[in-house]
Amino acid sequence: MADNSEHQVAHREMPPAWIVGLAVFPFGLVVGFTITALPFLLTHLGVHLDKVAAISATVMTPTFWGFLLQPLIDTGLTRRAYAWITAASAAICLATALFVLSPARLGPTTALLLVAELSVVLFSGAITGWTAQFTPDHLRGSVSGWGNVANLGGGALGSLAVMSLVPHIALHWLGLGLAACIVLGTFPVLLFPEAVSSSFRFRQIFTDAVKATWQACKTREVLIGFCLFLVPASAEAAINLFSGMGNDFHTGASTVIWVTGGGCAITASLGALLGGYVANHFSRGYLYLAAGLITSLVSLAMALSPRTPLVFILGALTYNGLAGVSYAAFNALGYQLVGQDSPVASTQLGLFGAATNFAIVYMTWADGLGFKHFGIRGLLLTDSLASMISATLLLALLGSRLRKKRFDGTPVPALAD
Repeated sequence: MADNSEHQVAHREMPPAWIVGLAVFPFGLVVGFTITALPFLLTHLGVHLDKVAAISATVMTPTFWGFLLQPLIDTGLTRRAYAWITAASAAICLATALFVLSPARLGPTTALLLVAELSVVLFSGAITGWTAQFTPDHLRGSVSGWGNVANLGGGALGSLAVMSLVPHIALHWLGLGLAACIVLGTFPVLLFPEAVSSSFRFRQIFTDAVKATWQACKTREVLIGFCLFLVPASAEAAINLFSGMGNDFHTGASTVIWVTGGGCAITASLGALLGGYVANHFSRGYLYLAAGLITSLVSLAMALSPRTPLVFILGALTYNGLAGVSYAAFNALGYQLVGQDSPVASTQLGLFGAATNFAIVYMTWADGLGFKHFGIRGLLLTDSLASMISATLLLALLGSRLRKKRFDGTPVPALAD
């Protein structure tokens, strides 16, 4: 770990935390488009819902397996160069996909959107790996909070804009507009400190870089981090399902749209800022588990409460706000475990992201099984009990470890105690 003088230099050269956080806006824009706007566009064109689901799921897969290519970001060029290359790739592919989008050309559209999604996943790896190099520990929470605001805000604003403008503007113009927003959203990196050159050449990508990743990931603290991320303690998977719960709570379609769209984006962003602030002053491991535990109480309360619009509105907004806290804790803990000197920071952070995305995926599937067999109450109880039980067990088994220096944010001279 760098000495205090190096940390002070990094701090002097670092722009404000909110500017650093805004750099992930393109990631939120593309992923938000895939999750929300793409299904809307496809159904608007008359594509059957089962095919829409298959296309959306295919396009989203790089958020899970994209970590396999993250070693590329840690070799050869600087992360600054990779950030611009991947942003340009995402912008071009997204604009081209909307230019060719039609029911008769779903294959090429899906392929282009898949490359756009993969590009923006690698873009996120370049940005976060670069950010890890210059962000001192006492600002990791703030950067994580603002990063989640940019991520959630980018997704919400982009999707709402696309869905609102579809009746008035041709798809190819919307594609060009989104591409311009991706490129413009990359401009905060112009204020970043100079990116450190990679320690590895291209030919070392699957040799020395992989060995360095293994060495970094097998430390006790990082393994504990993987335990936290892989279990459903703070997966908050129901965040992806609220838009489909309106009928079960007798809530009108327009209310559901505004609550799960702008309303949840606002509360999640506020939660991320709160979580980022707390992560600067409190054990990030405890914060991550605590957010999951409290969220499980919200879903439990919704399961046991009358199914009314008020319960839906308050539950969805509160759940998403707590998810924002969890997101900020996750990112801050990831930066902390990677540190400022890791030559494979992008790969490590990509692995952390894959771990938590895996938990979200299997919990979304489990929540769906709960709904299939027991209705909306089964969905919410599955979501609640999985989080509550796993978080409680982790606190019992790892509570003493989470009080160690690496987890309360205090710098230590080595990765292990």
